Amino acid sequence: MAHRSQKSKSPKKTVLSTNSSLPGTEQFVTFWGVRGTIPIPDQNMLKYGGNTSCIEVLNISPTKHNSIIFDAGTGIIKCCENALLRGDRVFHLFFSHMHYDHIIGLTKFIPFFRKDCKIHIYGQAKISKSLKEIIQHFFISPFFPVEFYQLPSLNNIFFHELNGLNHIDIEGIRIDIQPLNHPQEALAYRIWSEDKKTSIVYATDHEHGSNLDIELEKFIKGTDIFIYDSTFSENNYKNHIGWGHSTAKEGATLAKSADVKSYIIFHHDPSSTDIFLEEKILCEAKKIFEQSFLATEYQTINVSELHTLLTTK
Repeated sequence: MAHRSQKSKSPKKTVLSTNSSLPGTEQFVTFWGVRGTIPIPDQNMLKYGGNTSCIEVLNISPTKHNSIIFDAGTGIIKCCENALLRGDRVFHLFFSHMHYDHIIGLTKFIPFFRKDCKIHIYGQAKISKSLKEIIQHFFISPFFPVEFYQLPSLNNIFFHELNGLNHIDIEGIRIDIQPLNHPQEALAYRIWSEDKKTSIVYATDHEHGSNLDIELEKFIKGTDIFIYDSTFSENNYKNHIGWGHSTAKEGATLAKSADVKSYIIFHHDPSSTDIFLEEKILCEAKKIFEQSFLATEYQTINVSELHTLLTTK
């Protein structure tokens, strides 16, 4: 990936194979924003990052590459800068839901301010408003000086509502869809590689303890990368029941039951320091599922290579 020159800090690396001769499709996931609720510029949180939710899934085949972005927290700022430098002019942007920490980066989503970009937006219509109306409302006076109808890309923005769908195909990439337990509901996505050999599940903003846990376990069965809302430690969660978020322990339990390859702890609480994440959150997960890792801002994982490492030859 060609984004290293944009980083102000060195990312924490996941040690994976560096074999570049794998045939067929390769699938990558990059974490551009891993924090929940609000961005947090704090020196005690530099290691894992302070930008809010945004991940990018990149599928590369011998003939093309395909980038799909999930959520538009402040992490999307560097994400779109990198994509534009890479030469991308068509963008596919999926929303888990429309709470502020997942959309606030839209005001700095540079493709909106260019006439040479096409932008496809995917999400739910809610509270009697279409997806387009929800996005339009975000670009409105007095909250932002540029209104939606003034965006240079206006004629190249296309909306795709996901209500009632259980999957969608984007340029040969299948994306499965699963509702989550969150105030006003959120969606999880399972993104398959073009050759269907690997997959990534993005399941942020879910609170365990409902019947949807059973459906989510089925949804993530056997996935290579399971990215899950692990906002709270077990102790902290007791004071936040009903807030719509889960714990690392619950995520690890799901990961183990569903036989996933790797579990990524995501949506870090804004009060969680690097030390707390490592010594409390991660430890609670690893006691249950050893292949548990903390999501780290600007980290890229080659899912295809991880798959070869964990598969018996």
